[in-house]
Amino acid sequence: MNLDRLPALWADLFRFPASLPVALGASIAVLALGFVAYRVLFALLSRLARATQTSLDDLLIRRMRLPARLLVALLALHTYIALRGGELPTIHKAVLLLELALASYLAIEIAETLVIDYWLAERRKVQVPALVRHLLLSILYLVAGLSIVGAVTGVDLVPLLATSTVITVVLGLALQDTLGNLFAGLALHSERSFGVGDWILVDGIEGQVVYVGWRSTRLRTFSGDIVILPNSIIAKARVQNFCAPDRTCARNIEMLVALGAAPEAVERAAQRACAQVTDILREPPPRLWLAAVTPLFQRYVIKFWIADFERHDLLESELMKAFFRACREEGVALSPAAAQPGLALEPRVIDPRAPLDPRAADPRAAADPTMAPAVLPAIVAVPTAPALAAASGKAEAGAPRQGRPAEPVPES
Repeated sequence: MNLDRLPALWADLFRFPASLPVALGASIAVLALGFVAYRVLFALLSRLARATQTSLDDLLIRRMRLPARLLVALLALHTYIALRGGELPTIHKAVLLLELALASYLAIEIAETLVIDYWLAERRKVQVPALVRHLLLSILYLVAGLSIVGAVTGVDLVPLLATSTVITVVLGLALQDTLGNLFAGLALHSERSFGVGDWILVDGIEGQVVYVGWRSTRLRTFSGDIVILPNSIIAKARVQNFCAPDRTCARNIEMLVALGAAPEAVERAAQRACAQVTDILREPPPRLWLAAVTPLFQRYVIKFWIADFERHDLLESELMKAFFRACREEGVALSPAAAQPGLALEPRVIDPRAPLDPRAADPRAAADPTMAPAVLPAIVAVPTAPALAAASGKAEAGAPRQGRPAEPVPES
């Protein structure tokens, strides 16, 4: 080997710009070394991920593989362009932009996984709302993008956007409603008024929260329809969350019973009805109280607790049917007319050709049969078997037998 040619070879290798074979050889060497480092690094990371209990590191490694391979290829291309003396400045800037963008993406993804998903969510059990998370990531990507473009092109875009009066006014007017909904959504998330899966009542609409986004919140009603409400409307409206502070929900139903019904019998009927509906919670126990007494009926309120608000309509119906059956068994009438039989008026049939009565409260009622009072049939409690037997015995004892005249009572 002729050692006298080494200085000439060394000078040729480090000549700037380098020759085409030297640039290609250097870029191929960088590509090979980069892929070797990539395989070693990800093999080590995969081994560490299998030793942990969380699955976040596995997900992060899968998301980092493609950007890392692209970054190695771009580094090799960058090496070739740099050794050739930057003879293609546009391609050089484009490659540099892509390199910095991929590096920023990897850094932001690693920070998001470690801080939000692992440290906050798994370690400290703090769930960051999706809206806040997307806003933070958007700000980070925007700042990184502007910084990269400014560093490569030499133009600082941040002061340009901040000081442009025309752009600020146009964006402010165009995004007025959007920004209002965005900040309203941030306020709702910071207060944690409701979350996905909660049943809420807002602006007269009752439904389950299925999505909370930047601009709006989506509710699924009991009929299966999706209602989209802007966050600004929700922030101004009265919101009732049926799933807070826990999933247990209290419901009230009102029942009208006869005025002469004994409160003890009504209480027994309510207890029997609540015991028959198995999905009603036993703790806290159901409650019954007398809410009002009128000349026609008594109004009772039954309060009970359920574990799933989605089934409240069905459970209320089951409880009312069970209470109706229990009242029949206890001999309690559910109609106001049963308490005041004298108030049950029979509908009158009036001749429409009859002259109007000027003394009537409504003269049209005297001539129009449709204006005559109509009375609903009473829902009277069905007597029990012993009561029927006692009543029939009294009737037979007091009534005369058929076919024989009643014997006269002798005078004393």
